[in-house]
Amino acid sequence: MDLFEEFKGVKYQDWLNQITRDLKGKDFNENLVTKTEDGFDIQPIYNTETLEKNKAKSYHLAKENSAWEIREQIRITTPKEANQKALNALKGGANSIQFNGVISNQSDFNQLLNNVMVDIIQLHFYTPNPIEVDAFLTDYITNNQLNKANLNYTISYDYLGEFLISGKEVVLSQLKTINTITVNGFNYTNAGASASQELAFTLNQAIEYITKGVEQGLTTQELVNKLKFTLGVGSNYFLEIAKIRAFKILWDLINEEYKVQNTPYIHSQTTTYNITAADAQTNILRTTTEAMSAIIGGCNSLSITPFNSAYEQASDFTNRIARNIQILLKEEAYLDKVNEAAKGAYYIEELTDNLVNSALDLFKEIEANGGFLANIKNGTIQNSIQQNHNNRIDQYLTNKKTLLGVNKHPNKTEKTPQAITINKIENPSITPLKPINLGSEILNQQTLANA
Repeated sequence: MDLFEEFKGVKYQDWLNQITRDLKGKDFNENLVTKTEDGFDIQPIYNTETLEKNKAKSYHLAKENSAWEIREQIRITTPKEANQKALNALKGGANSIQFNGVISNQSDFNQLLNNVMVDIIQLHFYTPNPIEVDAFLTDYITNNQLNKANLNYTISYDYLGEFLISGKEVVLSQLKTINTITVNGFNYTNAGASASQELAFTLNQAIEYITKGVEQGLTTQELVNKLKFTLGVGSNYFLEIAKIRAFKILWDLINEEYKVQNTPYIHSQTTTYNITAADAQTNILRTTTEAMSAIIGGCNSLSITPFNSAYEQASDFTNRIARNIQILLKEEAYLDKVNEAAKGAYYIEELTDNLVNSALDLFKEIEANGGFLANIKNGTIQNSIQQNHNNRIDQYLTNKKTLLGVNKHPNKTEKTPQAITINKIENPSITPLKPINLGSEILNQQTLANA
């Protein structure tokens, strides 16, 4: 006996008919269909029929295993201070450390790694002098009788990304000798880019690296093997899950086009864009759902932005809270036990398809108009992201969108801390892509409107 014989499936049209009746003459599209920033529709219902023409479902997006790195980002102020922060992070549950900044000499490098068990953690350096740092690491390994082949490490820099942020022209002559090239899609998220914009421009940037590297004598396969990606994670829960999945598909399409084989390594970083100085503890909730999106989407490693980052440097306490979010998601929510958890979910598969198509169109448009660097120098990429950000601001100011603690349920008795300002770049050769604090900008414009 089939227990389900008595339960007949409901067709999509049946659902649609019932909803139409319940609306009692109200327009279906106007009341129940929403449009994303990238121009595609979000329907109120999805079912198995949704997947009949879906392409994303045919891609295998699982990682080798379902675990991810809990990566602590540490800015190098002094080597001793950075080392202490690293040790605290590792004792507190992180299993990956990323040092950000210049490392001047062997002594400073040795101090950074003092008492750090580099043979059992993932170790990352993001530095403008990667060639020197690689030499420092080689010397450190020799003196400590370690095997470099057994270490899990990267020494990277994003020359084009730093050019985009600072506006200062960079030299790309080191691509042949640099260990790893980071492509920071995170920069686009933090400036207010849509999901499709982040995906497209990140891939355009990767293609620029491939093009420049091939000109320097590298093969395309050697180039793609050097590339690692950092994607930002915003608060649109399901869309952000789909975004990481869409990136994997898009990278697979690029692999096919260039006839190479490479599985993308994706580091996720929760955005600083919507970290608000007002009602700052609300940021803990934001970063928690953002972290879940990154993990379910299939990131390889994750860093969570501390909740006070909008108005002061992170403290031991706020770093601990950020780290503990990941530990809870791993040890209590068991999100490391399921690989490719979003597979087959009607809504997420459809979002993934939509993002692939939308981002691919934008990617091709940039390539047809000269590629990444040309469109940075003429301001096309920056202007399109700024326009998307401006549209968001309008929606928040008119309450069409909600940012809790800022334009919805603000704490009116709280004295909001002053947001950290971005230093002005002197004499940039391009229009820099400015990181934005969304909450502060909304509050500032609300203040101006009420003045």
